[in-house]
Amino acid sequence: MAKRATVKQQDFGLAPSEARKVRANASLISTAAQYGVELAQYLTRINLQTNVVATGRLGFRAENDLPTAARHFSLHAAQAAEMSRLLQAWDLGLSDVELRELTHSQADGSQSKFWFPFGVHRDGDGQTHPLAFTEESSGTQSAFVLLSRLLPVLAEGGLAVIDEFEADLHPHMLEPVLDLFAHPETNPHQAQLLFTCHAAEVLNLLHKSQVMLVEKDARCQSTAWRMDSVAGIRTDDNFYAKYMAGAYGAVPQL
Repeated sequence: MAKRATVKQQDFGLAPSEARKVRANASLISTAAQYGVELAQYLTRINLQTNVVATGRLGFRAENDLPTAARHFSLHAAQAAEMSRLLQAWDLGLSDVELRELTHSQADGSQSKFWFPFGVHRDGDGQTHPLAFTEESSGTQSAFVLLSRLLPVLAEGGLAVIDEFEADLHPHMLEPVLDLFAHPETNPHQAQLLFTCHAAEVLNLLHKSQVMLVEKDARCQSTAWRMDSVAGIRTDDNFYAKYMAGAYGAVPQL
């Protein structure tokens, strides 16, 4: 059963008497937005990019995700240039990424157009060879699609919510992706990234206050706690090593 939280607000704009009427399983912010509270309406209009829907994480499907991401980049030239620069910098063997508008013929003879990415590779003789992204590795494909969700919030501000952030990515790619949000040069509008991750290596890339640990018990009930609430934890601890040793909990017993 959901527990009712104590409502504390200052200059929020929703009368305390109305705030106390909010259902235990309802959002205070969304309820306040319905009452016309300006700050709440601003928060509900935030630029949100995510791979999560009501049924959970959207599984990667190259035939849908690659054209969708390519179409986004075709409409945003600055983000497309940044995407290409990042993929080249991440040592994926690419010298550029081309976006092409292709034509698909339907069974009834009709035609439709769609955008698709091609990776440009340079051989030892300096010749370039475009390769459809369906022929690239799953890591390269995932990085391309991930950037189509991250670069819009970095460019405009907002929130990216990514489930299984590390899916198909090499562990060494996690740090440069997180760095995009850590530096004002690449995140001038203070966009935020909220993600779940099974790669424990990411613990040493974050501050203890940025980490939520989740553990499921034998009754299939999950408990979450912030890592800096664990007694005795130090900022200079090796979070990865201690987590793997079971010092913080949230380690599956297999």
